[in-house]
Amino acid sequence: MDTNVFARRKAMYAQFNKIWVLLLALCIGFAALPATSNAMGEAGTMHVTPEFGYYGTGQKSVNSIMTFGASGGYFVADGLSIGLEALAYSFDVRKIDRRGPVTNFIYAVASDDGYSSNPWAFGANALIRYYPVHTDKAAFFIGTGIGGLFSGDRIPYYENGGRGNYGNPTLPVDLGFAVNMTQNVAFELTGRYQRIGFDNHGLDAWGGHAGIRITF
Repeated sequence: MDTNVFARRKAMYAQFNKIWVLLLALCIGFAALPATSNAMGEAGTMHVTPEFGYYGTGQKSVNSIMTFGASGGYFVADGLSIGLEALAYSFDVRKIDRRGPVTNFIYAVASDDGYSSNPWAFGANALIRYYPVHTDKAAFFIGTGIGGLFSGDRIPYYENGGRGNYGNPTLPVDLGFAVNMTQNVAFELTGRYQRIGFDNHGLDAWGGHAGIRITF
């Protein structure tokens, strides 16, 4: 394998570990904060949400995507929040058949050029959400945002007659709800469409994520 590709992947995995530990520590810290009695979506409140997601895609080059990470937001007005989201992505991509010498050679060449059968990536989105319905028990929201996704491998490796990129812009569109389980902890479920890459080598991801929202 090309040393530059190996170095990119090693650095990416090390970054994932650091980010995951930091997110876990932040979530534990926020959960330990004193509970408040604010209505969900009330101006001046903040929240953090560890989350896990799963997506299919509209392209044959990628079978599915799993995500995990966390998001956080601040309500600048009643029912209107701005926030950030940080996610790790695991891609299940179309495999290269390696049962013969020719396909083995193709696999070796592709691997030196950014191909992996299970590439990982890190992404972040700036988010804005509007809550047309929000009470002290539940809330419904719609939202969108803009961000980027970065990997040590090409995402996707090949699509629409060309190779993918190591870095891609992302555009999520969300529709979801949250239901309070305790005074400051809620279950959140979000359906999402996300475009990964704005050129014709990008992906259309359809799915969603679930998480535990902690408000303070």
